[in-house]
Amino acid sequence: MSPFTLLSLRSTPSDLTFDFEPFLESDLNLHISRDKASAQSDVCKYYLKGYCHKGTGCQFRHSRNDKTVVCKHWLRGLCKKGELCEFLHEYNLKKMPECWFYAKYGECSNPECMYLHVDPESKVKDCPWYGSGFCKRGPLCRGKHVRKPICQNYLSGFCPKGPECNLGHPKFDPPNHNGLGSGQNDQGAVAADNNMEGRRPFRSLDQVTCFRCGDKGHYANHCTKRRKFNQDSSQDYQGQPIPTVS
Repeated sequence: MSPFTLLSLRSTPSDLTFDFEPFLESDLNLHISRDKASAQSDVCKYYLKGYCHKGTGCQFRHSRNDKTVVCKHWLRGLCKKGELCEFLHEYNLKKMPECWFYAKYGECSNPECMYLHVDPESKVKDCPWYGSGFCKRGPLCRGKHVRKPICQNYLSGFCPKGPECNLGHPKFDPPNHNGLGSGQNDQGAVAADNNMEGRRPFRSLDQVTCFRCGDKGHYANHCTKRRKFNQDSSQDYQGQPIPTVS
């Protein structure tokens, strides 16, 4: 008998069952029984539109092997791959590629444009700090701040609706600022925090000793005795010839 490995776990997901599945189907009326054909057809709808903020962590497939997007070169009659092309060779308005002008400039001058006009707001990532309860950047944050009531099932430990739930699923362990990748503002904030941590504690002037005159109460760059010494020395040398090296 072959051992039950992780590879077999991934290859036969339809054979796995859990004890809570009858409860989901009977009490919550959730149809979770699915075959392999339907599971393989689950392609991320946001990825098909051009962008998915979950990236590699998305539970749906990010693949174009099923030819889910129309070939932009075929639309102009310039595709040379033929049947080997990984994109779709047919007119389907629901599977058109994203409009470059609308994505670049936020508008398209062609009233009969057949390409997809994706809302730029849908491409903004959700702020993980706001999702955990607080974001210190406030309205200056580049992430999306969406206020949702907390899902009680998620707080209890399990939500049967998963990512399709309309309620909030807070993440109590958000990534640090280095992992957000939101640009120079995040790096500057981290550098500022590090500089604040590396500074020496503030001292009153009573504890400060000038290393030039030895008196307390001022720093060396504000030492008045040093200035007086420089003035006296300059007056002593007035009228004397400048020494030269022979």
